[in-house]
Amino acid sequence: MGTPTTSEQEAFVVRPNKRYTARDFENLPPGPPYYELINNSLVMEPSPEIPHQRASLSLVKKMDDFVEQHSLGLVLEAPMDVELDEDNVFQPDILFISNERLGIIQDGRKIKGAPDLVVEILSSNKKYDQEEKKYLYELHDVREFWLVDTKKKIVEVFENQRKEFVLVQKAWLGDTVRSKLLAGFEIAADYLFREIPKP
Repeated sequence: MGTPTTSEQEAFVVRPNKRYTARDFENLPPGPPYYELINNSLVMEPSPEIPHQRASLSLVKKMDDFVEQHSLGLVLEAPMDVELDEDNVFQPDILFISNERLGIIQDGRKIKGAPDLVVEILSSNKKYDQEEKKYLYELHDVREFWLVDTKKKIVEVFENQRKEFVLVQKAWLGDTVRSKLLAGFEIAADYLFREIPKP
């Protein structure tokens, strides 16, 4: 899609009181800054910090290897638009789509529907991840949801039971995080939260 030109960036202004829809979202200028559509409001995603990116890269590599090895589906990472409904388009940090749900991928360009598993790594917009987005993920039948907190070094794993997320694991340093959905997939919390190398 490329980087927006100066004129494209200047032409686009977020209006705080405007109710945006998924159709409006499609017309955003391509490239950064990246937005999510949360309950008809456009929320800009700031650049994540290094611990966030390190945890994301570590998890996506291991999850992708596992899914590829067992031919289970597809693992993707942000930025990738996931349209849940006309009012909500999110960019999960990591998502898994099973073979059975691959039909939600449209034209190889975007995802329209709920992935099977979503991982959100908390950042400055953590209220959205913990509240609004979590609620909408469960409502739209995301089967498993991970919340990764790089500051507190905690991973919470939720299973969707009748459109309600139930906490099935809370992992700290020294623990192994396991997926119920991806049977056999696990990752050490120490590996996710390992220290940044010092010069």
